[in-house]
Amino acid sequence: MYLIDDVTKMTGLTKRALRYYEEIGLILPPQRTKGNARIYSEEEVKELKKVAEAKEVLGFSLQELQQFMSLKRMIEERSEQQGLSAKEITKIENLLENQIKMIDFKVVKMQAFKTELKQMRESAMEIHEKTKGEMKEWKDSIQITD
Repeated sequence: MYLIDDVTKMTGLTKRALRYYEEIGLILPPQRTKGNARIYSEEEVKELKKVAEAKEVLGFSLQELQQFMSLKRMIEERSEQQGLSAKEITKIENLLENQIKMIDFKVVKMQAFKTELKQMRESAMEIHEKTKGEMKEWKDSIQITD
């Protein structure tokens, strides 16, 4: 079990973010100590790391993350209970398909941005090489006299 200070160091999230994620239902409220301090399990810390990564690295919005987390919880709860109805399965499949499409769209956008960055790097390297050549020509043309 980890206190909130430990979790912030492990996940890179702030205390404020952790409290906010709990408030909006992105994460379930953690257990509390007798002194009312939040304590997080190893599993909760892993989940928070995934949330932080999805938000920061993959660019997911909080709304997208909420949808994902509620869907994940629904699947976990139903698998422990009686299972899912055909209607629920269809709904889940549609939601998951939409999230997969969204990720595919983001991957395409990121690839395009990566390609543009590589082109910019190549242009910068060409300018650098050209500038080096011009500087050498300039230095060679200067007669240094004492």
